[in-house]
Amino acid sequence: MYIPADKKKSKSFEGYTLIVPAVSVGNVGQLAADLLISTMWLERCGFIYHDSILPLVGNDPYAHPEADVCKLVTACEVYESKLHQLVIIQQRAPFVKGKMSSFRRWLTSWVKENKFEKLVILSSMHAHERLDIQLQGPQFRYISTPDLEAENKERFTHDVLKWIPLEGRPSLEDPEGSLYLPGGGIAKSLFEDCSKENIPAIVVLVFCAEGDNAQDAVKLAYNLNLWMDLIDFKPKYDLDGKTIIKPASTWRVPSSWRLLFGTAVDQTLFH
Repeated sequence: MYIPADKKKSKSFEGYTLIVPAVSVGNVGQLAADLLISTMWLERCGFIYHDSILPLVGNDPYAHPEADVCKLVTACEVYESKLHQLVIIQQRAPFVKGKMSSFRRWLTSWVKENKFEKLVILSSMHAHERLDIQLQGPQFRYISTPDLEAENKERFTHDVLKWIPLEGRPSLEDPEGSLYLPGGGIAKSLFEDCSKENIPAIVVLVFCAEGDNAQDAVKLAYNLNLWMDLIDFKPKYDLDGKTIIKPASTWRVPSSWRLLFGTAVDQTLFH
């Protein structure tokens, strides 16, 4: 269940966009959510307690050097931007084996109950599972429900974005190709659940392999931002059109990323 940070205030997310990262290959979706939460300085509005997610507690991953308050985070946190009417769920622990479907049912029910405008699923897919046509060119793909596709078709494929829909995987049973997301975690099943429940949804993903996936996360967050226009990265100029009065914004990397792969190697080992 969703537990708000301030239980005294009733909160409605009607008209909001919900972003959910799938626990997928390289954890790209979660890293992209990290970038969005940190760069936009989103406010923690609550957390999700569900028996399908392994319990976890840790230090605030978005703490800044000048912070003088100690905060803790749990396995599944919820962040909000009132300005952008945006909610991001950040899942930091894996699912309990056999419990993923119960979380999907709860999540789709919560989306409908709170009348979210649309659901955006951040995911990734094994690079070694690509088709021949996918080996070259952009490594970013998307899948959307028909209503969301119809609303954004021109912008997705012909305008600035030039996104490529995820190609179907042909088989003997389905020569035309079906939805195939190896390594995508909950993304495929959640998307299919949303389609059945008539919830406008889209999956945005990149092909990648396990390793240092920070750049894959930047790529995913960048493409999402091109569509949703959440962060303005353009510099601001004076009236003369030449003098920069505000430099271009950049991604604010969370402090927790410094230890993503452990501490640095002790250089005295090589003396």
